[in-house]
Formats: sequence, structure tokens, C-alpha cells
Amino acid sequence: MDEQYSWKRTEEIEINLADLLKQLGMQWKQILLCALAAALLAGGYSYIKNRNNASVMEEAEDTELTAEELASVMSAVELHGDIRMQEEYMEGSVLMKADPYHKHRVYMLYSIDGADRRDIQKITESYLNFIVNGGAADALQKSGSRDWDMDKSYLAELLTAYQKTYDSSYYRIIESAEDADKLTESIFYAEVTGLNEEKARQLASDLQRVLEKQYEKIRKRTGSHKLTLLSTEHNVFADSSLLAQQLDRKAQQSSNTANLKVLTDAFDDKQMAVYQKEAEIEEEKLEKDSDTNDSIEETVLESNRNAGSAAVSFKYIILGLAGGIFIYCGVYGCWYLFWDTIKSEEEMKNLYTFPVYGGISFEKQAGEGMLNRIRLACKRQGIEKLCLASDFTFDAKEKDDLETMAQRLDGYGIHTMIAENAGGSDALWDTMMETGNVLIVCRIGTTTHRMIDDAVRFYLENGISVMGAVMFYRRR
Repeated sequence: MDEQYSWKRTEEIEINLADLLKQLGMQWKQILLCALAAALLAGGYSYIKNRNNASVMEEAEDTELTAEELASVMSAVELHGDIRMQEEYMEGSVLMKADPYHKHRVYMLYSIDGADRRDIQKITESYLNFIVNGGAADALQKSGSRDWDMDKSYLAELLTAYQKTYDSSYYRIIESAEDADKLTESIFYAEVTGLNEEKARQLASDLQRVLEKQYEKIRKRTGSHKLTLLSTEHNVFADSSLLAQQLDRKAQQSSNTANLKVLTDAFDDKQMAVYQKEAEIEEEKLEKDSDTNDSIEETVLESNRNAGSAAVSFKYIILGLAGGIFIYCGVYGCWYLFWDTIKSEEEMKNLYTFPVYGGISFEKQAGEGMLNRIRLACKRQGIEKLCLASDFTFDAKEKDDLETMAQRLDGYGIHTMIAENAGGSDALWDTMMETGNVLIVCRIGTTTHRMIDDAVRFYLENGISVMGAVMFYRRR
């Protein structure tokens, strides 16, 4: 450490996360007020927004358009709905997110044997129907796995099944069998697609469990048989048809967006009012179809609009509360990190080489340990005079505690004087020079690192010994 800062252990101030959280907890009233203020602002914003929407709808209800103008508006509304559905599909579909140049697919080969020849076809078709036409997708969604918690149409895109087509000689052999009631067998393929190998294999494994459960139902309905998974293979390949499908979807979405802009740019104020009303109604229908959890709020908003009034959105209020808490905690955290005040006793012990004797308090015998430590230090160093010096003004409680402390130290034979706001009085400096020994008095949250550095530098330059520090804690 540089000679100028010989009283410091380090220049690096460590952040005490526990103290920061503690201080935030003590700020609960301010946090609550900030959250309520933010909720009020967010609620006001939602009220104004809904009122504007209501006024637009009222204007639209009073607007009369020609048949041609109305047809143009309805075309725009239809395009708006198409674009919204395309966006939802592109966002939710696993196939649309898959890499067409590295498509992961798992192939599962199944065998059906031990079946009566008269039942084999309906048994096989029952499995194919279950996989291809939505039964397997339903079962996967009901399995409880979060991986398949998606729209059924998106999940069904990942599943397919089929039988290979055999040439006519195969069927002639079957038909020429001597025993028409002889047990026979059949095979079919099930294929699954995933974003990566892990997802594809997981879907294949879950489909296998679903088919094992479905086996009993099909056996009871179609006849006795045995279903066996013969082999499973994973493959990665470039799928040109998937690439073409993705490009076609994107091109269609881009084209619809451009066409909608052309239509709406040509609208006059009356047409725009009608368009906004109809487009919002269409938007609400789509939201109700995709998220039934919002149906109550949508119904309330719809009834308010029908009444020509504005409503305060509960969702905005919740967001306002959360935002207010986040903003206050963020601002307070930045203040805590960058403000130069002493924040805890532990911080002082880590920063400075001189002893830190602890907090000053004489309620219910508190402070006895601190006084004994000061007494022993003075005895060891041969100190008979001591000055309690601060760079701030004490309040009434702090004065009482310091006077009590001085009296107790006097009783130990240590003549103690109090230098309140020592930097503002030449007489106090003279007193400290005569005493020769100073115990720095700090206040957590008020005394800064710079104040301590300046004071210690002055003391050392003038031959005054700094025997340590005591502190007052912030009271809330």
C-alpha cells in the first residue's frame, strides 16, 4: 500500500450482498409507494388507451361506407387475420423452426404378428390411423410431458406412419396359401421429426410408450396379435420439400404484409376507423381461440366497448406493480454501489488497518464489550487522554450515548473529550492536538470513505494517533 494510504488495507470495496438485501428490506415502504405509483401510471395509460379505442369504435359505428369502400376494408381485415395466423404458425410450428439442411428424423420399424389373416389389415390400419390422424398427438399431450405442451396441429406435423407397397408376386403367394386361416404378420413404419437428435429420440421413445398403451385397445377391438418394435434408426438429411415449404410460408407472409400496407395506406379516416374496429374484433377472436385464460378479461373489455366506455386493464396494473418494484430496487442498488458512504461495520474492518470497535449503544447493557476493548487498548498503549471526534453533528440520542461512553471511560481512568463536527472548529483541533489520541466516530450511511481518509491523513500529519473507530448505525 502506498505510504499516503498506510491506514488502508485495500482500495477495492467488496459488495456485501446480504447487507444490500437487508437495506432493501428496510426500504419496503418506499418500494410499496413506488410500485403503487407505477401501477397508477400503468392503469392510467390503459384507461386512456381503451378510451381511445372505444372512441374509435364509436366513430366506426356511426360511419357509413359505400359498398366498394366497405369491400376494401373487409379485404384488409381478412389479410390482417391471415397475417396474424401465419405469425402464430411460424412461431409455434416445430417444422418451421427446423433446419431443412440438417433435418433430424427417427425411423421405427414395427411388426404385427400372431394375427388372423382376416384381421391383419384392420389391425395394421388401426395403428396407422392412430399415428397419422391425431390419436397419437392427443395421447402425447395427455402424457404430462412439457415437451409436447403445444398446439395439436404442430405436434401432428412431427408424426407420420406408413406401410411399404409390395409387388403383385407377394400377394399371389399369400393368396395361394393352403390354409386360409393360417396366422400371418404385417410390418409398418412410424417416423418422428425433431429440432435436434435429442428431441427426435425423445419423441420416438414417448411414441413407443403411447403405442404400448394403445395396443390393448386395438387388440380388444380388432383381434389378438403381438406388436413388436423391430428396430430404430436416426438420420440427418437435407429436406428440400421442407425448405420449399418454409420459403413459401415466409414469402406468403411478406406478400400479405405488403398488400395490407397498400390497402391501409389508401384508406381515408372513415375507412381507417372501421378497419381498426373490425381488425381489433378479429384480433380478440384469435386471442380467445389461442388462450382461453384471458377470456374473462376479454369479455369485460368487450362489454365496456359495447357500452362506449373505457376500462382499466388489470394486466397493466400488475405490470405496473412489478415494474415499480424493479425500478426502485434497480435505482437503490445503483445508489448503494456507487455512493461513497460507509455501509457496514464489516466493510470498515475490511478497508482499514486501525481497529473498529463496533457500534455505540448503551441500551440494556449493550456496548460493554466495546468499552472493554477500548479500555484494554488504551491500557496496552499507555493512553490516558482520548478524544471522540466526528465530522458530523450528533442528534440528541447520539449525544446521550457519547456522553455516557465518555463518563464510563473516565471511570476507567481515561480522560475522554467529545469533538463534535471537529472539522468546523479550530479550538477542537487544538484540543485534539493536546490530547494526542483520537477515536474516530462514524455514522453508517452518512460518513464517507473520503471523510475518513481526509481526517486520518490530517491526524497522522500532525502527530495525532488514531487508535480506532466506533460507529452509529442508521435508524429507520
